[in-house]
Formats: sequence, structure tokens, C-alpha cells
Amino acid sequence: MSRRLRSTTLVLISQMLLIALTFAWLLQMLIIAREGSAYFIENNKLILWGEVAVIAIIFVFALYVLVIQIRRLGERRADDRRN
Repeated sequence: MSRRLRSTTLVLISQMLLIALTFAWLLQMLIIAREGSAYFIENNKLILWGEVAVIAIIFVFALYVLVIQIRRLGERRADDRRN
């Protein structure tokens, strides 16, 4: 996969995750507005740890995309200085 296509794919995935986070936050706030509070209980430990693992993977992915974007910003500035 070319560098540009990989970069575009990563940015699109990160934007989709941001939209999903926004939707989840909105849903959480609507539940709190309607009920006064929000309580979530997961009795199945396998599902609970699966959710924790997925959240950890998403967090690592977000950090990876952030580092790539910061490096690219530095590369562009270095190119601007040379010209």
C-alpha cells in the first residue's frame, strides 16, 4: 500500500472513531439528562474484558495516528525550510 493511501486510510479510520466517540458521548449525556444518572453493569467478565481490550486497542491506534501526524508536520516544515 502506498504511503499516501495508507495515510489517507488512517486518517479516515481515526475520523470514523471520532464520530463514534461523539455519538457515544451524546448517548451518554441523553441518558443522564433523561434518567438523572447513568449506571452500566456488565456481569459477563469475558465481555467486560473484551470491551476493555477494544478500548485499549483504539487508544493505541489514536496515539499511533497522532505520532504519524506530528512527524509529517515536522517533515513538511523541514521541506519548507529547505526551499
